[in-house]
Amino acid sequence: MAAQEPPRNTPDNRKSLPYFIQKVRLQSFQAQQVFERGFETCANAIFSLSVVLRIVGTEEQAREVEGIIDEWMNKAFEDIRAEIARLEKVAENNGIEFAGIEYSNPKDIEAKITSPRAVRYVGIVREFDALVSKLDALWLSGVIPDSTYSASIYEWKRRLLRLAGSVRSIANRAMIAARKKDAAGDVQVAEGAASEIKAVDPEQAAA
Repeated sequence: MAAQEPPRNTPDNRKSLPYFIQKVRLQSFQAQQVFERGFETCANAIFSLSVVLRIVGTEEQAREVEGIIDEWMNKAFEDIRAEIARLEKVAENNGIEFAGIEYSNPKDIEAKITSPRAVRYVGIVREFDALVSKLDALWLSGVIPDSTYSASIYEWKRRLLRLAGSVRSIANRAMIAARKKDAAGDVQVAEGAASEIKAVDPEQAAA
């Protein structure tokens, strides 16, 4: 019996889509964890959004939600950079040099990049890795106590995983809204879903 072709309305895994592999070395265990737990979640959701958001509502609404994601990512990146600058000042005031820090098990990771925002998430993880190295140097030198060190690492790691979780939450809502719109053919359904999507809070979404 001849093999049947898949229905035309189902995803075709043979469709050729662009991507490239970005190789990055992450020194700290914490940054490695964030990449392992957050990158694929974020990258897959972002890729879905680039398609699904243009089914839900209008191009303008899609761009607006994408703009929210860009704001989240920009804020995370800028805040990490600001914290690195602050820690560098603390090190300078205490005569601490960062050059001597080494790690016992750095990892070379490969990130499959399927969208520009996936690249940006990798960039955020790399900045977090640099931030951790500053904290490690100050902690090992006795400049910051154990409690401050542990709390800082935990809060930053949680924030980056929540960012990935927020993007996933938006993607899930967009998928649900797209199915509702397809079933009902109702513009109001799409507009209501778009408003609901934009209400996602990156500080509240589960990672």
